Amino acid sequence: MNEFPQLERRYRRLLACYPRAFRRENEEEILAVLLACAQDKQRRPGFAASADLIRGAVRMRLRLAGQPPRAVQTAIRLMYAGAAVQLATLITLVVTAGQVHRAVARRYPGLTEAQHVVNVHLLNDYIGVAVGIAVWLWLTWALVHGRARARIVLAADLGVMSLSLLSGMAQGSATYAPADVIAGAATWLIALAATVFLFTGASSRYYRPGPRPVTPWHGTFGTM
Repeated sequence: MNEFPQLERRYRRLLACYPRAFRRENEEEILAVLLACAQDKQRRPGFAASADLIRGAVRMRLRLAGQPPRAVQTAIRLMYAGAAVQLATLITLVVTAGQVHRAVARRYPGLTEAQHVVNVHLLNDYIGVAVGIAVWLWLTWALVHGRARARIVLAADLGVMSLSLLSGMAQGSATYAPADVIAGAATWLIALAATVFLFTGASSRYYRPGPRPVTPWHGTFGTM
């Protein structure tokens, strides 16, 4: 009979963060080790054990499938950087909103319609960048797990970003919101570089359909 039913349930919730195939092969073994190391009357996982499990799950979720070539590894690092830059872009949009309003007010004094248009554009930008962050995170996850179609989606996203950047430049964004344009241009350059790396010959061979190995568990846990 299990002496730690509450502790076991909570450990299983943490282990649910791991990929399903990994859990199928290793969950019971890991759980047995964790429970064997539990203290008397322990009901909750310790902080160190929880952090260790979560860290391992994150590493496994972000681990590249198979033996990726250097071009794929570089592209994935660029995708991480791109997601970070997009988050910085969203923060920049929020922080510089007042500056944009003041620039428009100087250009069109007393014209309330201009401020309304700015509000609409800013709202659209907030939504667009938030969606962009979600798309980039999904693309990164898909590329890490060897999903070949993610390369096509990234290339299409690069095209959309190019049109958006050109449209913003044509509407005078460089004058009203230079920081936003710089952040957008940085994201575009990162997407371009990642796309180039993902469509090299070595990357294309890596993303060909085929079985990929499941990494075995060799972890050890100390006293929890």
